[in-house]
Amino acid sequence: MRYFGCGAICAGLALWSLALSGCGYLPSEMEPTPKTEKSPETADGVSLHAASCDVKAKGYKLVDFGDLYDATSDPRHPFRPATNLPAKYDVRAYVWGYDNCMEKGQCQNGDHYWLIKRGPENDFSTWVVTPQFPRITIESRCKDRLKVGERYRLSFENGNLVGFSKN
Repeated sequence: MRYFGCGAICAGLALWSLALSGCGYLPSEMEPTPKTEKSPETADGVSLHAASCDVKAKGYKLVDFGDLYDATSDPRHPFRPATNLPAKYDVRAYVWGYDNCMEKGQCQNGDHYWLIKRGPENDFSTWVVTPQFPRITIESRCKDRLKVGERYRLSFENGNLVGFSKN
């Protein structure tokens, strides 16, 4: 009886180890599928803008940040860029956060910065915990000039960022 119990335990242990080792699967089936990282601009439905440190805001007609986007009824994409914007305009926005491009290994035009309007009743913290609201995504090497929590004036011409200044 003792040998029968040991044999059953050994057989069970062998089956258990085979199940864990992936016996019967091709090596390619065992590798996880690579995850594509969703960039912030794709998540927003907003294009990515490159910002030069040398070009200041142009002083175009000021447009309210809320007028840059139209609300939709789609919960996955709650807003889209507005279609009735002038060809040249300025907008005021706050830097909400940024991604260090060196950590991601993608430094074409510098770090990624997200610019937002203040939250309801000018509450900055509300927007930090609810990032589904509209934001402008820019790339810039101006790490010393763009600070989280500070407001900037951004100039756009034909949908492209052409300058920014602290404001």
